[in-house]
Amino acid sequence: MQQEKLGPAVKLNRQIEKMKHNNHTRYFTPNILVLLAITSLSTNVYSKEYHSLEDISRTAHDFLLNQIQTPDEEIQISVGHLDPRLSLHQCEMPLEAFSQGYETRQGRSTIGVRCTDHKPWSLYVPITIKNFKQVVILKQASTRNKMLTEADISLKKMNINRLSSGYFSDINQVKGKILTQSLSKGAVLTNNHIKLPMAINRGQLVTLIAKNSVIEVRAEGKAMSKGAIGERIKVKNMKTKRIVEGVIIDKYLINVNL
Repeated sequence: MQQEKLGPAVKLNRQIEKMKHNNHTRYFTPNILVLLAITSLSTNVYSKEYHSLEDISRTAHDFLLNQIQTPDEEIQISVGHLDPRLSLHQCEMPLEAFSQGYETRQGRSTIGVRCTDHKPWSLYVPITIKNFKQVVILKQASTRNKMLTEADISLKKMNINRLSSGYFSDINQVKGKILTQSLSKGAVLTNNHIKLPMAINRGQLVTLIAKNSVIEVRAEGKAMSKGAIGERIKVKNMKTKRIVEGVIIDKYLINVNL
């Protein structure tokens, strides 16, 4: 049988067809190779022409951390997503970050980042701040009018951004105070939850003090109501029988006006 004579082009086409049917063989036509080369080239050009989004995010993060970090707090900063389609000129100067002039310690905010070279640009980077601090909580459930002791309270690290009602960071600020309501275990104590213990009860004999820069006068009085230190109550002067108002400054001691 006479062998078929094949031209170079036919031979090449048949070789390619064989490679297509071979599952273990990967091949690239000249057109594909050209396409890959163009794609690689365009990626390199993009990276050289446009500024790194990672650098922009890092600039915002580091600026804010330096602004708000304190020794007794643990700050966590999350930088929001930047649109990958951003095409910002590759800045030839170090990037500058700036704030909006309002408080940036709490929750969500933005930090400005700008380029100041011959093609300036700026944008605002979204950030989320978590600020952790030791706060005073109840060790166990407690009832109203209970005087708190050190055994009732402890410190726990919490995100204070979520404590909109306030908190205490020192056990001594709470110890010896009276609960104004019943609270469950783990409750974060606030000013609304505690009050000072009663320093004077209704009907109790007290000392009235009236003084100025020159003289001080003391007299015996009788409390017409109960109160804690710092509260204003009515008292009866036992000598003059007059009823006056005064501020409790200590146990059995009330300051009144001359």
